Amino acid sequence: MTWDEINNLQLEDILQWPVKTKLIAAVILVILIGAGVWFFFISPENEKYEALHSQVADLKEQVRNKQLLAANLPAYQAQIQEMNHRFLSFLQQLPDRSQIPSLLDNVTLAGRSRGLDFNLFQPLPEVDKNFYAEIPVKISVTGTYDDLGRFAAAVAAMPRIVTLGDITLKPIAEAPNTSIGQALKPQRLQMSCVVTTYRYLADSKTGNAK
Repeated sequence: MTWDEINNLQLEDILQWPVKTKLIAAVILVILIGAGVWFFFISPENEKYEALHSQVADLKEQVRNKQLLAANLPAYQAQIQEMNHRFLSFLQQLPDRSQIPSLLDNVTLAGRSRGLDFNLFQPLPEVDKNFYAEIPVKISVTGTYDDLGRFAAAVAAMPRIVTLGDITLKPIAEAPNTSIGQALKPQRLQMSCVVTTYRYLADSKTGNAK
């Protein structure tokens, strides 16, 4: 069939068209209907399906994550309880305000009982650290290396938390002595440091101490 023949076809004469022409026209009509159905009905539904499929995948991932969290929840709760227990144990090692003077007296006693001489014992301003406060005391002591070591060990072994910081050591110049006893005598040192203890603040906003 030529193009001229196609142009000469009339819709009202459709029943008289050749069979081949009818078949071609039917195929074209089916293609046009199929294309219309695809673009106006199937394609939008496919897009909705893909969007819903993606949402389902995301929801499944969220469910898996929540199931994993739920499975680990007892372990997390046990860890929190252990942390709370350790925190309470730590707080019990912090002296309250009424215990500070006796604690500092114990630090002095620990030094003197180990042969140290105190040259300086100067309380410094309290330092607020949110939920606790640092109570520093600057000290200067003299003694042998062994005496200073035993003093540091005694401070570390105290039931309340006490730390030594900003430590400086220097030898003490002594007058020369030719006697054998003086020559064998251990070198005396001067140690300057900051002794710090800590006080728990029950109310970090108001500063009221426990």
